Amino acid sequence: MGPQVDTVPPETRLPSKVDVVVVGGGIIGTSTALALAESGVSVALCEKGHVAGEQSSRNWGWVRKARRDPRELPLIVESLRLWERLNERVGAETGFRTTGILFAAETPEEVAYYEAWLEHARPFQIDARMITSGEIDRLIPGGGSIFKTALYCASDGRAEPQKAAPAVALAARRAGATILTDCAVRGLETTGGRVTAAITERGR
Repeated sequence: MGPQVDTVPPETRLPSKVDVVVVGGGIIGTSTALALAESGVSVALCEKGHVAGEQSSRNWGWVRKARRDPRELPLIVESLRLWERLNERVGAETGFRTTGILFAAETPEEVAYYEAWLEHARPFQIDARMITSGEIDRLIPGGGSIFKTALYCASDGRAEPQKAAPAVALAARRAGATILTDCAVRGLETTGGRVTAAITERGR
């Protein structure tokens, strides 16, 4: 984890009308705003604090296939494809690297669990595999003397949580999105069963 979250300068003007309001300035919200803005949709993102001020800057940044529920694998395969090109797309450093991710097996039960997971994942043709102490030691010096078996996926990676969402938010702004910080959404107005306005602490 880096020392601090990259800053996204605030915008003060609320747009009078947009097609979509995104609530929350984490990695999901900023990515949604970017995709919409790039598609020509007018969008405002409202974040109650700062971009990546909560969970999106307080995690390991892993982007992984290993140990995923097999039902999630098609989605994460596509996600990794997007992450691999994200620095170029946003014109900034997200910290993403294809580093590989390793899950050490500490018990025979964990070995059996990982082997069963590999069987479930086999139809998706991902590169996860079981490795033994020699390869563990090459990847994590000294680790082979502690762990004899591990699940390893070389094409998994990680981003830098303090950089990723801010970089995406700034790219969304350049693409035309309005990024509003210190602007909590307090409620929604509906008309005829459709959302027609977002009520924020800074106005409607």
